[in-house]
Amino acid sequence: MKNRIILARHGEDEDNANGILNGRRDMPLTIKGISQAYGLLKNIKKYGLDIGLVLSSKLRRAHKTAGICADGLGVQHVALDYLIERNHGVLEGHPYSDIPVMAKKYCERFGFTYVLEVDGGETYPELLQRAGDVLSKLKNLIEVMNVDGDVLVVSHGAISRAMLVAHRGLAWQDLVETPSFGNCEFKILD
Repeated sequence: MKNRIILARHGEDEDNANGILNGRRDMPLTIKGISQAYGLLKNIKKYGLDIGLVLSSKLRRAHKTAGICADGLGVQHVALDYLIERNHGVLEGHPYSDIPVMAKKYCERFGFTYVLEVDGGETYPELLQRAGDVLSKLKNLIEVMNVDGDVLVVSHGAISRAMLVAHRGLAWQDLVETPSFGNCEFKILD
């Protein structure tokens, strides 16, 4: 059986609620975020997805979201360092409104402001390269663990979007043409 990878973003965390660009900051889920995680679990069941393993980032917002899903599905949950979110450099911890002031390059798409280049941050070409490497590691791990069923991967908006773009074989420029994942939104890599 071929294992499908299902990419999901974590529930709302405190930075999301306050309009703060969090990147690798480690903030907890809000009450709304916990509710969204249960909503993700409900949707997984509603769509009849056969999850055999849940993987996540080690950051609290993704780890907690994944834990809720794994517990509700009765499957193992493994947290991985390499599912970390994009490094937003000097912008981490700043409000989204600071992006036009602090970013070296940015663009607007789908109602979002995307950071293209910022001091100390991971560029989109670097992010896409890392996302391709992450997908290879995930596929290898799934094979080594001999997972029965699909694999839910709970991480973050930018790295999830980059894994989707890498899976499709697209270029880094397509990262800004691919809408961001909403909190607890998921997409299946077929």
